[in-house]
Amino acid sequence: MQNNFIRNLLDLKGIIVKKVRYKKNFVKIHIEMPVKEQTCPCCKSKTTKIKDYRYQLIKDLPIRFKTTYLFYRKRRYVCKKCGKTFYEKVNFLAKRGRKTTRVTQFIVEKLRSNESMKGIAKDANVSSSTVARVLPPLAVSPKTLPKILCIDEFKGNTGNYKYQVSILDGTTHKPIDIVECRHKAHLLDYFKSFPLKEREKVKYVVIDLWKAYKDLALRYFPNAKIVADKFHYARYATEMVDTIRKEVQSKLGRKEKKYFKHSRKLLLSRRENLKEKKQKEQLDYILINYSEKLRIAYLEKERLLDIIHMQDKEKAIKLLNEWVVRCSMSDISELRSCAKTYANWIIEIRNSLAVPYSNGPMEGYNNKIKTLKRTAFGFRNFTNFKARILLMSS
Repeated sequence: MQNNFIRNLLDLKGIIVKKVRYKKNFVKIHIEMPVKEQTCPCCKSKTTKIKDYRYQLIKDLPIRFKTTYLFYRKRRYVCKKCGKTFYEKVNFLAKRGRKTTRVTQFIVEKLRSNESMKGIAKDANVSSSTVARVLPPLAVSPKTLPKILCIDEFKGNTGNYKYQVSILDGTTHKPIDIVECRHKAHLLDYFKSFPLKEREKVKYVVIDLWKAYKDLALRYFPNAKIVADKFHYARYATEMVDTIRKEVQSKLGRKEKKYFKHSRKLLLSRRENLKEKKQKEQLDYILINYSEKLRIAYLEKERLLDIIHMQDKEKAIKLLNEWVVRCSMSDISELRSCAKTYANWIIEIRNSLAVPYSNGPMEGYNNKIKTLKRTAFGFRNFTNFKARILLMSS
C-alpha cells in the first residue's frame, strides 16, 4: 500500500518502488520494472530471458525542494532466437537520458514564460546548460506559409547580427518564424527555400516602408498584394510636424522656449483625443500665435490621420490621392518631402486602406521579445533565442 502511494506521488506507471532514502540534501528512490515479455529490436521475436542488471541514477523533479534521484535497477534481456541483448523499455526515460522526461516537460513549460534560464534551472534543480540544451530542437522553422504574411524587424543583438526579422501569421497573430538577419540577401535565401506552390498561397504581405521588403515580396510572392503598415507611414506625418516644431522652438527666447517645449505631446496627439478643454485651448493658442508653417503642417497631419481611420475605403483612397497632390505642391519643404515618400509608396498605402491588415499585433509581440531579452540580459546564441520566442507564442 505504501509503495502505491509513492508510485502515485511520482506519477510513474508500472514501476515497483523498492526503497526510499530521505536524507538532508536529497531524496533517493530505488525503483525497478516488473518482468515482462519483451520484443527483440533486431528480429522482433518475443523473449523473457534476463541476461543481467545495471544500475542508473536518474534526476527527477525536486520533492520538498530537495534534489530527487531515481535509483533505477534496469534489466537487460537477451533474445533466444538471435542472441541480441537489449534493455527493457520504459516511458519515463528517454534513450540514454539522465533525467526523467517530466523534467524536460517541466523545463519546456517554464520556457514558455518570461523567466530567466537561470531561474528555470533552479526550479528544475538542473544546471543552466541543461536548460539550454533543451532549446535547439525546439527552434523549428515552418514548412508552410500563411495567407497573410507580416514582416518586421526588431533589435535583438543576437548572434552575429544587430537586427532580426519576425515573420507573423496575419490571421492568428502569432509568430511563425524568426530570421537571424534582415539583410536582403539573407531574406532572399530564406524565402527561396519555400517551394513556389507555398509562396503562391500568400495573398497579402504586410511590410513597413523599406525597399528590401518590397523587392522581396515582388520577387517571391507572385499572387500577393503588398500592404504598407499604417503605423509606419502615419509616423512620417507626425515626425514632419515634430521637425517643424523643433525649428520653431529653436528660434524662441529662453522663457518662451521653456513654455513651448511642452507642446510636443499636444501637437503629435490627435485633437479628438484631447479630453480636457484646457489642452485644446493651449493647442489653439500655439497654432495661432507661433508659426503659420506649423499650423499648416499640423492641419495636414490631422487630415491624413482622418483619411487613415475612415470607414469608407473608396473615399479614403480618393482623399489620399488629393492629399499627396496638394502637399507635393506646398511651399513647406518638410511637407513636400513627406508627400514624396507617400507618392513612392502610393500603391502599398492604397492597399492598406482597402484591407484591415497591419503589423500592429507584431509590434505588440516585439515588445514581449524585448522584455524577454532584458530578463535574460541578452542572448548570444540565436537558435536559443529563436526557440524561446516561438515557445512564448505557442
